[in-house]
Amino acid sequence: MHLIRYITEVSNTENYNLWADAWSIFTNPGHIIAEVGWTIIQDVVIIWLLYGTVFKKIILPRLRKEIHEEIDEEHNISHDDD
Repeated sequence: MHLIRYITEVSNTENYNLWADAWSIFTNPGHIIAEVGWTIIQDVVIIWLLYGTVFKKIILPRLRKEIHEEIDEEHNISHDDD
């Protein structure tokens, strides 16, 4: 609610420049650091850890094994594992 009120007040002023405001946010060191930090969190934690480790190393092999066993059973295939 406060953001909508702020945008309304700021946009009603004569000297408001959207592009200057956007550029000041874009070049703000605090904002840049926050964006880099969030990118690292997304890339490392979400993509590398969850997808690369949990999904590819744990979930996917189990699914492949289960599917392989179902196909073998459906086609009456037995493997000679000695």
